[in-house]
Amino acid sequence: MNTKTYIKFYLINVVNVSFLFLINFVFKFIEPNYFICNTINDYKFFNIKISYPISCDQESYYSAIRNLPTLFTEGYVYQGRPLFITINNLISNFINFMSFNIIPDFDVAIHISIILLNIFVITLSSILFLKILNKDLSNNIFTYFLISLVLCSSPLNKWGIFDPSNQLWTLLIITFNTYLITKQDNINYKTSLLVGCLVLIHRIFLVGYTLVFLILLIEKIMKFNMKDLTHIFKMLIISILPFVIYNLYIFIFENQIPYDENSSHYGQFIWLPLYLFTSRRFEGGWHCMEIPNFLACYLVDNFQLILYLIVPFFFVIITNPLNAYRNNLGLEKLIKFSALIYLFYSLIGWYPPIRFSYYSIGNLIILLNVFLLLNYKEKLLKTLHLLSVLSFMIFLNHWNYEGIIDINIGIIASIIIFVVYLINYFLSINKKQKINEKNE
Repeated sequence: MNTKTYIKFYLINVVNVSFLFLINFVFKFIEPNYFICNTINDYKFFNIKISYPISCDQESYYSAIRNLPTLFTEGYVYQGRPLFITINNLISNFINFMSFNIIPDFDVAIHISIILLNIFVITLSSILFLKILNKDLSNNIFTYFLISLVLCSSPLNKWGIFDPSNQLWTLLIITFNTYLITKQDNINYKTSLLVGCLVLIHRIFLVGYTLVFLILLIEKIMKFNMKDLTHIFKMLIISILPFVIYNLYIFIFENQIPYDENSSHYGQFIWLPLYLFTSRRFEGGWHCMEIPNFLACYLVDNFQLILYLIVPFFFVIITNPLNAYRNNLGLEKLIKFSALIYLFYSLIGWYPPIRFSYYSIGNLIILLNVFLLLNYKEKLLKTLHLLSVLSFMIFLNHWNYEGIIDINIGIIASIIIFVVYLINYFLSINKKQKINEKNE
């Protein structure tokens, strides 16, 4: 793939996101509702009523994007995401400059910046996934358009792409690190430094990078000898350097202790050592920080996620995953990495509806559906799968809904198409078995 192809892929994702925006916030095939945190504001654009989600976290993000020194205000909640803030500051200022200040409200430029950056994340994730599978769609733009629509329609992306948040980067965490496992020759000083920069957007990139080496050691691609262990140590040290330097700057030059909202306020991950060795506890809301109760909370959340993505999940299950995926080395690595990151998220101790389960299992389910769509030999099955999954996800409500799925015409249509798919799928299997019996 060349740069021209990457630009084409990005523009295709822009088209698909625009399509989803029209469906959700202009024509409103389903009522846009985030249920928690977000409110829906209505605007008029050339006498057309347009809704747009405003996150309860928006002002916290936007205050620093408007004015970068806000990053270093003591107790600033997103102090640990400086690169995310800085990139959006640069993009929004560029948009504002190129529009010759026609945009009356700078926040509109930030809205556009957030969306464009999130589209970049989806595009890069899709490209890395294709590289993992050794698929080149440079000359098959229509196929890329279809899988792009599936990825963009994934509820985490469909609802999250308009939010100032780093949650869409969880898909990139999976695809980027799986790519490194399959192409381990690319693990070098530059890669480690890149990971270090990504940590300043989402710190789980560091966890993912560590898991890459763990998988390489388990699979004996790297060995438990001094040479390989020294190399791993060097790569991890380089990957943590940007984070260390940034926090030292805050401590020395800003004269304050670096603040982390997730651990200080919510107790994410740090609750476990605190539980074991101190008397400090985090309670209330979505906290579930008792041993072994936290596992029960996580498993309940996992079950809710599977219900939430029930149609894409069933498509994965009925294809007999072990047989279908065992022959694809890249997909095998994807499943292994997703399993480890899933185990890591189980320790977070704070379980809002579906969210952290989606960061591992949910993203994996969507990627496996993309894999299936890329590998069908029968056009009818591929078409039915695509229509069923798209109808389901496009009409699917936000994951914060207490009832998990709000049944509507799109969901019902998806289930009907799925049943038709099942009939044709088993007829196809039966036909192949008869042909094999005749050949014998």
